[in-house]
Amino acid sequence: MSETEIKFVLREDPLPALKNTLFTALSSQQVAVHENGHIDLINDYYDTTEHLFQQHKIGMRVRGANGQFEQTVKTSGQIRGGLHQRLEFNVDINGPEPDLTLFNGVEWPQGYSAEKLNNQLEKQFGTHFNRTIFDIHYPDAKIELVFDNGKVEAQQLESPICEIELELKDGELSRMFELANRLTETVPARLSDTSKAAQGYQLLHGVPHKIQALPDFLPLQDNISTEEAFCRALECGLRHWQRHEHLYFETGATKMLTEITRAVRMLLQTVSLYLPVLQCPALLTLHKQLMAYADSWLWQDDLQSLRLLLSKKSLFNKKLSRYPALLSYLQGRQAGLIQAHNPQNKLFQAEPSKLKLALAEILHSKPWREAAKGYDMPLMEHAKGWLSQGWQTIQQTMPMQRRMYASNYTSVEMLLRQTLFNGFLLADRFEGSRGKFRAPWLDILVGIDELNALLLLKKSIFDAELAEQQELLEWVHEKTHSLLHVMERSREVAMTGEVYW
Repeated sequence: MSETEIKFVLREDPLPALKNTLFTALSSQQVAVHENGHIDLINDYYDTTEHLFQQHKIGMRVRGANGQFEQTVKTSGQIRGGLHQRLEFNVDINGPEPDLTLFNGVEWPQGYSAEKLNNQLEKQFGTHFNRTIFDIHYPDAKIELVFDNGKVEAQQLESPICEIELELKDGELSRMFELANRLTETVPARLSDTSKAAQGYQLLHGVPHKIQALPDFLPLQDNISTEEAFCRALECGLRHWQRHEHLYFETGATKMLTEITRAVRMLLQTVSLYLPVLQCPALLTLHKQLMAYADSWLWQDDLQSLRLLLSKKSLFNKKLSRYPALLSYLQGRQAGLIQAHNPQNKLFQAEPSKLKLALAEILHSKPWREAAKGYDMPLMEHAKGWLSQGWQTIQQTMPMQRRMYASNYTSVEMLLRQTLFNGFLLADRFEGSRGKFRAPWLDILVGIDELNALLLLKKSIFDAELAEQQELLEWVHEKTHSLLHVMERSREVAMTGEVYW
């Protein structure tokens, strides 16, 4: 059967707030809420020795409760924002040992049969949690809400489970989005696309500390429609956001915050780019929400500059490592910035979850179909015009006959990022020299990041009142002059590049 779920990660027991606030409000609006008690669930997850299921995003578990056992296979399906849609197969079994031959209708990885896989199965990890179950009956929908509280265990390691899952059992999907939005207003919750199985595999293999970069270009198939290209872009941005939000909470690495900001800005530019064609009230509202949320992350630009200054791999390290007092000041400023904006709490507020839910719902409902025309036209009908418009704006803003100084470059940063995002969103449909055309512009963007870091360093040198202030300021001036020289050469190459569209 197919299942449709929305999942939230929590930091504390939500039951008092749910019962006293959300469920009371629902009952007053003729929405029936029934508590179906508690159950202790013990789950063992299985895979082959080569982790074939993990590679194909298949989850295979045996669940035990009250002496009864059930084996389940979940296929990869689709995850859009926090909305999980996938096939699930369940079979009752007599004991805790799995038997894949009992499943009907499961498509196993190519070249493998249930019998062959049975011989290779090994237990990988387990989950043990207490589940509290509620049935919520709207006039036009039935939704199951469960609260799971427990842990994932793999070898000698464990990770907490504290989450709510909403599953649409019957009726209108819009009701589940409605309930999810009300839930975010009731308890601190974070929309998540990380399954319990994924948590288990992370315990087995370790949490990746590396950023998972966006591709060079958004992959688009031949003859893709404008609507489908837009949806692909939203899915890509949501995936990038969710992945690095999860990695931030797992690792605490501030570089993951940079990727969250990048994802939000990409989503904003995606909506901005497609809005003239797909214009409808829901998309206009989404655009306003994204603009406001992107503004709330502007502080992260200073954090990125501080990360660059403090990185042992940066071009600044050799010089700045000689000044421990300055490094200490920069580290304190970095810690103060994080403390002031508190991303741990920020990401558990209602706003980001509501925004991700809005994106996921728009992907499902496609509201522009009722208000706009041309959404089903081939993307190429628009792509050349959009790319040309951005390029002309860059030419007018950064003409070759005008010398660019640090302030000029920093003032065009946002425009350049938006134009390069347009290329990311559209360039896959063009062959030829797209990479060569974009390369010097991307170099300039890296240079702007370094200029921003130098400008922040200059201010920090003044604020810290260091004994070596003059010496450091002269070095910053020399470094800025050298960097601008390189950027001007890159701009000369970039402005004379042959367009690829």
